[in-house]
Amino acid sequence: MLKKGQQLKYLLDYRDGKIKQGLKIDCELDKNIVFKPKQLNIILGHDNVGKSYFIFWYFLTLALKHDLKFCLWAGENSYGQILRDMIQMYTDTPYNRLSHQQITSASTFLEQYFDFVDNSKLYKPAELLEIFRQSDADACLIDPYTGLDRKMGYEGNYEFLNMARQFVNETGKTIYINTHPTSESGRGGNIFQKGHMWEGHLRPPMAAHIEGGKSFLNRCDDFLVIHRLVKHESMKYITLISVDKIKDTDTGGQQTLLDDYIFCEFNSGLGFTIAGVNPLNSIR
Repeated sequence: MLKKGQQLKYLLDYRDGKIKQGLKIDCELDKNIVFKPKQLNIILGHDNVGKSYFIFWYFLTLALKHDLKFCLWAGENSYGQILRDMIQMYTDTPYNRLSHQQITSASTFLEQYFDFVDNSKLYKPAELLEIFRQSDADACLIDPYTGLDRKMGYEGNYEFLNMARQFVNETGKTIYINTHPTSESGRGGNIFQKGHMWEGHLRPPMAAHIEGGKSFLNRCDDFLVIHRLVKHESMKYITLISVDKIKDTDTGGQQTLLDDYIFCEFNSGLGFTIAGVNPLNSIR
């Protein structure tokens, strides 16, 4: 049993407006998304829309602004590819214009903030969570969930989510999990309707489209959808972010409205700009 009265400080702090807020990155994204410890966060998006790329940029920005550390298991991206992209963002220079010395210096600096789990091995959820537990990271990434050696089906998903929930509660670390939608979300019934400015292009998946069902939405703290109109002439370099769930809005963040997106411009790979602001500019 929990001890009576142990939540009195929280109750009084809430009354006095002293609840600690999540960490921001100083751009319009902060209105909807902030970093908080001890969270289980889900990211959903179609294949090839840049989910991983966006989250690596977001982690890099958090690391440099707030001295956070990350442990990444990226089953579909190599260690070298991720570092290459981060170095280009960090230096604000196209990669092929960097000297060997600049690359070496940037790589050594950035590796202070990032640990990479060997992605040549197929991990069971408990094995990967134990690696995360042993790290000194503030946040961890599973990318993608379907790359784990796991039990299939509804029961298996809940078993994993309960295990992940217990992990964040015990360690205080935050977990981000990249997921994919079902095949149904990529069919003709999920395109922008006639008359819409993006008519005929694939819509972002809804939370209910996630592979494995709504158990992920039910058990998570924050739920983000990342999308890109990959065949649109002018929009293909814009990443669209929508937020379907923020469990605790008192500590920051809020849902986006229906068909309202945060526009993140690719900026030639030098770090996203949002409403004209690249949050890396102030910390390079």
